[in-house]
Amino acid sequence: MWRTTAPKGDKLFEVGEYRVHRLSEEAAPIIRELGERCLDHIELHYGSPPDPSQLIRDLLTDLPPDKMLADKFGMGVFDGAGRLVGGIDVIRDYPEPHEWYLGLMVLDPDHRNQGLGARLFTALTQWLRQREAAYLRLAVSDHNEAGQRFWTRLGFAPVKQVIAEFGNKQSLFHVMRRALEVR
Repeated sequence: MWRTTAPKGDKLFEVGEYRVHRLSEEAAPIIRELGERCLDHIELHYGSPPDPSQLIRDLLTDLPPDKMLADKFGMGVFDGAGRLVGGIDVIRDYPEPHEWYLGLMVLDPDHRNQGLGARLFTALTQWLRQREAAYLRLAVSDHNEAGQRFWTRLGFAPVKQVIAEFGNKQSLFHVMRRALEVR
């Protein structure tokens, strides 16, 4: 069941008909619905059985050590009808000043493989540069070969590899970084 509940204010940026808004706890029900549609993504990172509520934590509350919620920007991607079709999570000045961390970018399966991810990334990059971000860092699971290809195509280069445990799954992650200058 789709709920049409795009936030009224706090639009951060847009990509064509898609609007990106900052999310709050009030959006938890529609984030959970998105999680139910994106179980493949959740299972890829957390193992089984996937928990659709994990997406709520990823977008609204999960933080690295020594960071505060004021540094976290959980964003919802809403289509022209106001339906939540994606989520983006970035953290300001982590792990260093002027370097932001992209913790998550997920799209509803019906909105994947159409160029939307790359267009959202371009708009996100402009939004980050307006906030004095010089670099963006992310980690992509070794199990996520499509994600690795996507981020490499967008100019990210490997920095290091780390082993991390999420849910009931231990995985190798490729930490990647990209300068945010105009390309």
